[in-house]
Amino acid sequence: MAVFLPDVIGEYVDESVRFETGGVQYAGYFDPAKIAPEQVTHLFLFLQNTLNAPVAINLKVNMPTTGGLFRSGQPILKVEEPVIQIKLASAEAGLLTLPVTTGEGIKAGEYPLTLNVKVTTQGRPNRIRPDKSKSRLGRGFIDSPVGLSLVGTMGATYTEKSVKKVTYSLDVSGKPAPPERAPQLQHKYQSIWVESHMELFTKAVQEINSREVKFKKELTVEALYAMLYAESTTRFADSGLPLRIGEAIVLAKILTYSCQYFLSSPDRRNGLLVPIWERALETELDTTDVIEVIRTAGYYHVLKLASAISFGVVAKAVGRQHWPLIERQAVINHIADSIEVNQEMDVDFLYLPLLLAGTQISNKLKLNGEDPRQTLELIKKAYEARLGLFAESDMDRANKIFNQILKKALQQT
Repeated sequence: MAVFLPDVIGEYVDESVRFETGGVQYAGYFDPAKIAPEQVTHLFLFLQNTLNAPVAINLKVNMPTTGGLFRSGQPILKVEEPVIQIKLASAEAGLLTLPVTTGEGIKAGEYPLTLNVKVTTQGRPNRIRPDKSKSRLGRGFIDSPVGLSLVGTMGATYTEKSVKKVTYSLDVSGKPAPPERAPQLQHKYQSIWVESHMELFTKAVQEINSREVKFKKELTVEALYAMLYAESTTRFADSGLPLRIGEAIVLAKILTYSCQYFLSSPDRRNGLLVPIWERALETELDTTDVIEVIRTAGYYHVLKLASAISFGVVAKAVGRQHWPLIERQAVINHIADSIEVNQEMDVDFLYLPLLLAGTQISNKLKLNGEDPRQTLELIKKAYEARLGLFAESDMDRANKIFNQILKKALQQT
């Protein structure tokens, strides 16, 4: 019977099917998925040992050539080493980065790169990771958990497919663009999770579970809002983006709403709290004051989750998702990373997605003594004072959506 261990691959790749060979799960992709002839791309292959014993992996890279079935020819795709050997410790997960380029003079097309995978183990190890899983996150506001530090506690949805080889396709098109220097084609393997990480994870879960009553008592809407309002005002100012009062109120509202989205569900609660407590314990912070822990160790995580939820809130408000996942993920990371290191951030990223969503849910999160209409009038005033906001032609959609949301919200107050 499989013992619960945090899923790792799902934090990096949201695939419904995991390939498996000899007790090793894997999933991967090319980035970029399309290149010009003679350019370089990378195959990112995430590996996860499902066994309680070390394994040795032998990867043989098979690439297409210009020859026919019975004739040898020039390679269409090239790697430096066609045979790669990797060792994984018990339960270890890691990332293989494999640079791939093309041969000279190839025609445009979609070409396969096939990996033959062979795994050897010693003895008769037991399986300690499941062959299928279902996420407890669901598909509400967040349609992909990748990069949000949620999969470790909430799992990922996948089924396993046992194979001996797997093929990834690369799109080659355009004019040849040889690099100025010879490309670096050496592959690299890096470990991203080992069993010793489980100790910190377990400690965080145990501390949160043992203090459940305290958490319910202290993590109120009012307490979270007051802290997030003050912390956001400071952090955004430190990043060169002082908040107007309407912006500060609405931003604190969407951050609080996002926290409550997780705290209101037993299935989702640890998705918010465990990553925060892991970081606090790792840096040896005092975890007595729950609100203070979230302020110091958790603001980055809260901001990321709120940005992801905000895109979902906006999509639900207007009836469709206007921005592709890869763009949303880039924006989510940019916002959180910029605020974390006090890096200047364009005001467009404050409004899209956070303040669009904050305006949409403003009436749903009424605070003690608040006049909801006054809050909306303040965000309207702040919005109108932001000269150059959404000025780029590709941001016209965001401008129209914000006005649509604001108008409807004012009508409902």
